[in-house]
Amino acid sequence: MHMEKCHDCLVAKQNRVAFCPTPPMRTKNALKLVHTDVCQVDAKSHADAQYFVTFINDYSRKLWAFTLKTKDQVLSVFKEFQARAEREIGHKLKVIQIENEGIIEGRSKNNPSLKVSG
Repeated sequence: MHMEKCHDCLVAKQNRVAFCPTPPMRTKNALKLVHTDVCQVDAKSHADAQYFVTFINDYSRKLWAFTLKTKDQVLSVFKEFQARAEREIGHKLKVIQIENEGIIEGRSKNNPSLKVSG
């Protein structure tokens, strides 16, 4: 008795190649690189927050999230995050990577602890 091979069965048993052959590089020190993004939600929260900002430590992948009523609160929330994270971890924040914006490191005119770079 000869049975034909089922195409769907063959496809289902195929192995998939991993998306990334090597894991992405992580920094070697805590707070050396922090990724951040501001997101808008469709509905306001009970506290009237319409946005939230996330900070992710590249070294540990620890996530901090803060709710915002308006986008102009981002700088004050960032300063709060920076002070809290540096106190908790015991290291200074070196570089911030803002999604779709670029990298900020060192110091800037408005914040002496940050420097904007392309």
